Amino acid sequence: MISASQKQEVRMNKIQPKPVKQKTVVFQVMEQLKNMIATGTLRPNDKVPNEYELAELFGVGRSTIREALKIFQYLGVVELRNPKGTFICESSNISSEALLWSMLLGKKDLKNLLELRLIMEHQGLWYLMVYHNDQPLLDKTIINLKQEVLNIANALDSKNEEKRIEADYAFHKHIIEACQNDLFNTLYETMRSFSYEEITVAQEDILDKKLIIDTHNQLIEVILQGDFYKAMELYRKHIKNSDPLFQDL
Repeated sequence: MISASQKQEVRMNKIQPKPVKQKTVVFQVMEQLKNMIATGTLRPNDKVPNEYELAELFGVGRSTIREALKIFQYLGVVELRNPKGTFICESSNISSEALLWSMLLGKKDLKNLLELRLIMEHQGLWYLMVYHNDQPLLDKTIINLKQEVLNIANALDSKNEEKRIEADYAFHKHIIEACQNDLFNTLYETMRSFSYEEITVAQEDILDKKLIIDTHNQLIEVILQGDFYKAMELYRKHIKNSDPLFQDL
């Protein structure tokens, strides 16, 4: 039987790296390493060739290889396992730093981020009410949603805006968690600061903040009824009425 390392060696022997130009050399090395991962030449838990091998493969200096690997290590793409070497990480290890910076630098695209959240929550509702048919998951989610509504109510009573926004954010997080998708969870967590701001802005014109409790309770009731399309309609109405960015929904 061929070992995993032997299979990887076969894949490595098949690649035909392009000559690396001196301009933006680190970037070009990263591009080629990225392509090796994208094509399956390097897979999760594969050992990355050492600095000498990569330097020879790409025709560049070891310092260039070292710099490229440092960047990938920061992003969570590779990890150093002393004394064995550098290995490709599982997707769950990928850092959200790059995505966070993309969001920060592209903050004008807030509507795009909110639409992404909308899609994830729709998927969460679908998993809860249609796909999974998982009563324990539904029961657990309902308990969590009711607790967050209670947290919102307590925050309103104590006039603690920070706690209210935190509970509102967590309410929607529980719906997304029903997807059982690590990438969705990471994306939503990365969007935390933006979601806090969006919730704050969307609700600042609501004179009677008790209405916030009512809308969330209505969504819980529809989820319990098992009417997915009604839940989607109610959810989109909730977003449209509370957020000016979504008036064209």
